[in-house]
Amino acid sequence: MTSKVLLRLAGVLGAALLSATVAAVPAQAALDSGQPVNIQLRGYSSTGAETQVGRMTGTIRFDNGNSLFRLDVTVERQSSYVDSKVRIDVNGSSHEYVYQSGVIARDFPYGGTVHNVQLTLEGLYYDGATNRTKTVTRSAFYDNPFN
Repeated sequence: MTSKVLLRLAGVLGAALLSATVAAVPAQAALDSGQPVNIQLRGYSSTGAETQVGRMTGTIRFDNGNSLFRLDVTVERQSSYVDSKVRIDVNGSSHEYVYQSGVIARDFPYGGTVHNVQLTLEGLYYDGATNRTKTVTRSAFYDNPFN
């Protein structure tokens, strides 16, 4: 008789443990299909010669909960002397700087509603005609389709 009680108790505990495990899985917000990101930095010397300084290509996706966005981009350092700098502004305010070339593939959470994001790419190149280094920036604006 004691073994039947222990068996039933083990079954009840096992069922409770399984239901607690299933309930602990958090809901995920859905991301939109994405907007293309294509920013090309060009510098021009005093003689008019063009230098391709850097490039950022990929996608930006927004979550339907309006609290984060995801960047899946590649930042190329073409003729820049240093790694490119990506400035991320959310709703018109500075949010984060990323100093790197290569792949940026991550979520950027925000402490409020994300209405829009502006991405600015910055690079540094050398103007041989004036023997000076020059900084060049270019921005693109992305609107959240969920609001």
